[in-house]
Amino acid sequence: MENAMTEQAGNHPLAVNGPQGLSAERRFELEAMPHLQDLTRTASRLMGDRTRAEDVVQEAYLQAWKSFSRFETGTNCRAWLYKILFHCIHHYRRKWFRLSVVKPMDEYTEATAAYTAPIPEHLTDEDFVAALDKVPSDFRAVILLVDVEEFAYRDAADILGVPIGTVMSRLNRGRKILREQLSGIAAEFGYGISMEKEADA
Repeated sequence: MENAMTEQAGNHPLAVNGPQGLSAERRFELEAMPHLQDLTRTASRLMGDRTRAEDVVQEAYLQAWKSFSRFETGTNCRAWLYKILFHCIHHYRRKWFRLSVVKPMDEYTEATAAYTAPIPEHLTDEDFVAALDKVPSDFRAVILLVDVEEFAYRDAADILGVPIGTVMSRLNRGRKILREQLSGIAAEFGYGISMEKEADA
């Protein structure tokens, strides 16, 4: 990823000096690269596959680098990167869907096919992740942005390109589905978990 960006650095509009006297490459390294792990974690949860997630994150960073001249230093770089990431994920899914029509049983389908998981001795982080993976993607995306990555509603709405009210509604519904999934796992293996009941709207 860094090599691809370095090759384009010489032609970048801010390659010589940015607003703070730093090269565009140095500014990008300081402002964008610290968020790489966060984006990869979120992409992995949404894509369900680490390798594909890394591919999408790499594409997101390349797109961010190409448009970095339009990024305003001092604004929320993390939110800006997440917006690009979700755009790349959406594009990737559309591309995969077109391919899946031709190859319905490709490696991705096989890798995500249902399987019977071993019975856990107690609820673990993996159980939580498994429950989160069963939450519909639109709701899961909001949970990841607001509850995991701790974005404000407004930032999450901007990243997803939806109204704040939609973010709040999806978060409310997504949390309820997640609690139901966790309760089901706990009950299945004989464990009780205490979760706050959500009042009906």
